[in-house]
Amino acid sequence: MYGDADFLPVVLGTNLNTYNIARSLHEAYGVRTLALGRAALRETASSAIVDVRTFPDLDEPDRVVEVLLEVAAEFPGRRRLLIANIEHYTNIVQARRAELAEHFLIPLPDPEVAAKLMTKAAFARTCEELGIPHPRTVVVPADEAAREGFGEDLPFDFPVICKPSDTDTYPRLRFAGKQKVYEVADPAELRAVAARMHAAGYDGELIVQELLAGDESVMQVVNTYSDRHGRLRVCSAAQIVLGEYDPQYLGNYNAVVTIEDPALTSAIRHLLESIGYRGAANVDVMVDQRTGEAKLLEVNLRQGAASYYTTAAGANIARCYVEDLVHERELPEIAADPEVLWVNVPYPVVRLLAPRSVRSLVRRARRKGVHHTLRYRHDRSWRRLLELARLDVRVALGYARHLRTRPGR
Repeated sequence: MYGDADFLPVVLGTNLNTYNIARSLHEAYGVRTLALGRAALRETASSAIVDVRTFPDLDEPDRVVEVLLEVAAEFPGRRRLLIANIEHYTNIVQARRAELAEHFLIPLPDPEVAAKLMTKAAFARTCEELGIPHPRTVVVPADEAAREGFGEDLPFDFPVICKPSDTDTYPRLRFAGKQKVYEVADPAELRAVAARMHAAGYDGELIVQELLAGDESVMQVVNTYSDRHGRLRVCSAAQIVLGEYDPQYLGNYNAVVTIEDPALTSAIRHLLESIGYRGAANVDVMVDQRTGEAKLLEVNLRQGAASYYTTAAGANIARCYVEDLVHERELPEIAADPEVLWVNVPYPVVRLLAPRSVRSLVRRARRKGVHHTLRYRHDRSWRRLLELARLDVRVALGYARHLRTRPGR
């Protein structure tokens, strides 16, 4: 059985974030989760708490809706909670919400609210309007990026950051030299990066931002939950202590420690409550070393892949979905515990590779224990443990392969 007599949890996706949601729900209610995706991944394989159903064509919007309506018909009589855990599925659910809302509870903001945040360009404009600290940003239409002389007249100096505004389309493209974020040294390199992205099929806006330099010590993440009334109930900030080394995944991370930052929490509250946000959000943040001010980089309309750290710190966002939307109870504001260490790699990798600037924080948090999303004492079959061992080897080899590109460790 999935869920309980009151509700059925359905997650779109089969990755680490799916296991995060399933584990958080199992910890809170002892229930199993149904996950739907294109392929089975090791993160959710051989699990006792999440059951994966795969459909190779589940990247097509019509097929997603068809499968979800079949699930609704299969499980009548309960409130069905639908959670999308990657941008592509989030966008499909938003676009087809009118068809799905009759059958599912959907913890996403209203479409007009989502439109203010869904692309990096819209997010930058919203921050500007509300006075939210964010990096100086230029939004570049596709035709502008193709003009001769593009990049010569930016209002800030090189090097700069270049990245796609559309985080749905771009991740699904494949081309040589692809990166999530590009640091470019001069206008010629900026034009070359733009040309390579457009040649691969990306035709959306580009974001060019001032570079906020630094190692993991300037990188932070925040996961939040806003209730059905638009009130911020969870705002859990964390310091990133080990980022990805692979250029394809630059900006992702594999270890964080929870922190308290009232100024950052205040800025995020102002942003989300001002626009009437509802549901979970994942906020990327960097600290400007010149001023010490935390600046918001983007908001994703879902909890992040690393957000099990919030559950480990006492702020279970998946439980908020159920209490708020299924049981329609009033949620108290929930504070996360500070100095909780979450990892997605073997702890020795974190101990060895975390930069010196955050090692004391890691050591203090380590004394309270280490929390790994996938290592759950209620889900430890031998097949499951074998899958986790394979994941550990893969991630450790990945760091070893890219170690030479990361000097100063």
